[in-house]
Amino acid sequence: MRYQNTLRDLLDLEVSSYCELGPGGGEISIALKEKGKNVCALEAPWDFEARTAWAKENSITVYKGEFFTSDFKSVIAEKVECFSLIHCIAHFRFPPHLVLKQAIDKLEKGGYFYLSTVNGGSLDRVLKLFRGGALTEEVKEYVDMGEEYRQYCNPTGRYMIWDSWMHVKEYRAYELKKIFEAVGFEVVQLRHRNNFQHWKSKLACFFWPHLAEEIIIVGRKPQ
Repeated sequence: MRYQNTLRDLLDLEVSSYCELGPGGGEISIALKEKGKNVCALEAPWDFEARTAWAKENSITVYKGEFFTSDFKSVIAEKVECFSLIHCIAHFRFPPHLVLKQAIDKLEKGGYFYLSTVNGGSLDRVLKLFRGGALTEEVKEYVDMGEEYRQYCNPTGRYMIWDSWMHVKEYRAYELKKIFEAVGFEVVQLRHRNNFQHWKSKLACFFWPHLAEEIIIVGRKPQ
């Protein structure tokens, strides 16, 4: 359901050129191309060939670049009217402002930045705290997450805090709005979306939408 909702959101922006940041297996990028859109992506250089094999099979260009140190204007050759960052920001160990600044510089005037992420104030998180649980694991002095993950999320090479879920920071809507506006985006959409299937969750989110599991925010570069 989340995949279909995300695709619908992106198509509703009614632009022709998209760039997906951190495309994973490429499902969204492939679907956009099948809808007749111009699509490219940006992915980190580590284990690049193996993780972007899907792109060659679908004739989609994936540019090689690290999110926090790359100059998007230099790395991405194509015109971009919409960047998308889909359920990635919670893993960032560096301020997301760095990515948004590169994106707004590269975007066409009036272009969009679409971001979705888990809601840090969701019903699921609230209930965990209510029951005395924790949202993250205890900090350990060192956890070996393997070379690929260490390079992918930490290009400095210095050890950082890890846990099995790899969520560093879960945001709430007002925080994302503040970050987008600080970078220079005009926030044109900000909403919570419920993808929960259980009837109790659906009922709670009907009355209190801010408890939904997902946040969607869309920023537009001023004309």
